[in-house]
Amino acid sequence: MDTAAIKLTVTEDLGGGLKATGVITAAGMARGNAVTGEDMSLTVAGGFGSVLVGQIEIGSGIRGLAQAGAPVNNMEGEVLAAASAGTDIVKYSAPAINGITFSGSLTENKGIATGLEAGATNVGASAYTVGAAYANGPLNVSIDTTNWNSEAATGKADSRYRLSANYNLGVATVGAGMENQKLVGGATNKYSMIGVSAPFGAVTVGAAFVKNDTSATAGTKTGSTFGASYALSKRTSLNAHYATWEAAEANGAAKNKKTTLLLAHSF
Repeated sequence: MDTAAIKLTVTEDLGGGLKATGVITAAGMARGNAVTGEDMSLTVAGGFGSVLVGQIEIGSGIRGLAQAGAPVNNMEGEVLAAASAGTDIVKYSAPAINGITFSGSLTENKGIATGLEAGATNVGASAYTVGAAYANGPLNVSIDTTNWNSEAATGKADSRYRLSANYNLGVATVGAGMENQKLVGGATNKYSMIGVSAPFGAVTVGAAFVKNDTSATAGTKTGSTFGASYALSKRTSLNAHYATWEAAEANGAAKNKKTTLLLAHSF
């Protein structure tokens, strides 16, 4: 596996307390690969909160906090739901009040075969999400619920709720998260993740453990991932990840393995 990507972000002070932020990402820039567009968004923020409009990749909603900052494989598509590509989104986030931020969004996948949650979302279906996030000192918490439109067929996503959190203990950060997804017809997908990370000078190490219970296939899928990140400078890091997971949603299934080496630089 080899890949290369570049992400461009521009911010502009519009005056009157308003700020605009634009993001565009291109990936696949390795020899012999086709360069493709990825995220594209525009955000306007001010005293009213912020409004984001664009087409972005949406990954597992519990991973951001549950991974606890651990430099590990994200496990999306291995055990957690695969990230979607090309999701149209309009999202409003209210100003934080005592550390609490409320948000609401409308998303729609057009022509994306895997859908918002891989294999479970109706192509072209709209989804409405409302949620709240809390950040105060060492504690971060996020909770949200989503409902898809009523046109989804049996086996496609109908609704879900997600809860995740992490806490910085000083010597380490620990996190956990869970997602419960209900499909049309009554089947369910349940995802869970716990993570831990700890800094040792310029090196940060971490681990994460994930699980997927799917009632539709009566299977359980588990995985674990470990990694380390070495800060070569304030803007450059070298990262190494190792992951192993069951190859199929069945108890006792064979294991898959992945090793990743990544060099990242922020300009």
